[in-house]
Amino acid sequence: MVNAQIRGSQGAGHTVDRVVRPANGRRETLLVLLALAAIIALMLVRACAFGGEQQQTYLRPYQQLDSVLSNPERTLFQSLLASMGEIEGLREDEGQWPEAALLAMDSIPPFDPRFLPSTLQGYLWTDYNNQSWVDYIGTLPEAGQGRTFLLRLIDLHAEYHPHPHPGIDYDPNMRVSSQIWIYDEPDRFYPGERLAEAGWMWVVTPNDRSLNATEEQVEQANQVYQQNDEKNEQENGQ
Repeated sequence: MVNAQIRGSQGAGHTVDRVVRPANGRRETLLVLLALAAIIALMLVRACAFGGEQQQTYLRPYQQLDSVLSNPERTLFQSLLASMGEIEGLREDEGQWPEAALLAMDSIPPFDPRFLPSTLQGYLWTDYNNQSWVDYIGTLPEAGQGRTFLLRLIDLHAEYHPHPHPGIDYDPNMRVSSQIWIYDEPDRFYPGERLAEAGWMWVVTPNDRSLNATEEQVEQANQVYQQNDEKNEQENGQ
């Protein structure tokens, strides 16, 4: 900024202060802004590169995105996810996982089929209580085509978790996690604990936390799987 004294034409000694910007001031400001933009862009590129090295998003061999589901199946998928809160609340009240028949009596879809499209009302639901987790399997015994669905709810605070182990993929403050599995047959029998080994597929949304894992977390999960396998072999051998 420059203060210039300019003598007025009507009176001697009368001065007016004016601000005169140097001719190259605008150019200097533009250069500074360009430099800042370049620095910010470089920081973003480095952050993205660093993040890509530390964390990866991927599907495990036994996972499929929910895009594989038809529109009616998406309705079933969403209703199973929505039932989790009701099931968890009943367990807290009763001290055990609720039976599928009780969920139907409480008008909880999809166990109560009245709230579903007609194409989904043929599902029959059966529960398998495994104490630290529960499986609700829905089959279409009268249908010639379709998929069998299985909702698995896991108590993350229990000592034993079924494979695949969900502990490191979820918020440790969570009490219960949910998994939805499918089998490409309408009336598939209940496979027990080992869904992945029996050919079932875990359906996930693109933002499912199980898809985001660091290499360290993946290694920890593999160690947990191995420890559980060794523990089961020892117990079965006794």
